[in-house]
Amino acid sequence: MLQVSVVPFGSPLRDRASMDERVSHYLGQLRTIPGYEFTVMPPDAFPCGEGREGGVTLILALSGGIEASVLEFLARSDEPALILAHPADNAVAAAIEILAFLNTTGRTGRIVQAFGNWCDSLASLLALFAARAAMKGARLGVIGTRDVEVMAPWRLSQQVARVWGPRLVYVDLKDLVDAVKSADDAEAREAAEEFRKNAVSVVEPDVTVLTGVGRIYIGLRNLVAKHRLDAVTVKCFDLLPLLRNTGCYALARLNEEGVPAACEADVLSALGMLFLRRLTGQPSFMANPSVIDLDRGRIILAHCTVPRTMARAYTVRSHFESGIGAAIHGEIPPGAVTVARLGGRQLAEVFAASGRLVECGARDDMCRTQLTVDLHGPMDAHALLRKPLGNHHLVVLGDWARTIHDFVYLFTA
Repeated sequence: MLQVSVVPFGSPLRDRASMDERVSHYLGQLRTIPGYEFTVMPPDAFPCGEGREGGVTLILALSGGIEASVLEFLARSDEPALILAHPADNAVAAAIEILAFLNTTGRTGRIVQAFGNWCDSLASLLALFAARAAMKGARLGVIGTRDVEVMAPWRLSQQVARVWGPRLVYVDLKDLVDAVKSADDAEAREAAEEFRKNAVSVVEPDVTVLTGVGRIYIGLRNLVAKHRLDAVTVKCFDLLPLLRNTGCYALARLNEEGVPAACEADVLSALGMLFLRRLTGQPSFMANPSVIDLDRGRIILAHCTVPRTMARAYTVRSHFESGIGAAIHGEIPPGAVTVARLGGRQLAEVFAASGRLVECGARDDMCRTQLTVDLHGPMDAHALLRKPLGNHHLVVLGDWARTIHDFVYLFTA
């Protein structure tokens, strides 16, 4: 449960008893918001964030005449400011002045006015802070290395931690191969049977292949546990010559079990999957943009693994590029989706576009799971093609673009 420290500020010209009454009133309403623990903290304490980890500071603006004291308090931290403003007594005016001053120094923040459905508005903002807190200190495993990476490993680790929070944990691919070879036979067969029996059909792979992918899942799961990883990315193509099999099922199942797992040692995709999991509570589908129709704002995204919890049904196929191993052709129902990607300068940029999944394809010239998405604006398709942040993009169910952009504004801009 995220700790929220409520710090009340009122003008010294106001009656103390009336200010205390307002604090009590708002604290009672705040405690109706589930998932958070609200406690009052004095203005002379250190705010959460840089000096105190694991919580959020909520400024409670009770009246005007508080600008100097609030700014002095906020100067002790670099975190975004979150202000709940009483809807009278010049409290909103004071909150606007405070945020304006912060903006001149590059600080960000949000003001919630305490009228109407303000509890819902505040809960939405607190969810962003909760996602940020969950990202801090997370451990993202990188098993194997890409031939081309956006930065040197030390610089990539530094930027990921600085901008997004997680720590990169590098693991040799040999460790995964050893873990796969030492996986328990019974557990591997059980995983293979789970994969087979829940599928609509199994086309190319035989029992030996399915047992092999079950073994890869057990090995990868054990390695994730050993290194206490919150997310992982694997240079899965290197498994093809080493194991004559694929990691598609292993990555899908880990995603289903709450451990974001990405292909091709793609750190930024794994980071994005972890971010989306923490923000939305859902797994995401990592895919290649295979067709981009600029006139219609339509894209087709395809890859050989997908969390089966996103799909209404799936078929077990062979891996598209190699023709060996086992992959997943998932059928995701039509509906609202968001397409996202992290990257750009200093890793602080995000592409996020809402759209509608209109159909799932079954072409033989693309990876097995194929989603056709109509983006809400053709300009999003133009941006994806003309200024891409990278190849792999993530698809999450629901419309989350505005929420993602709000997070980026608060924490990475």
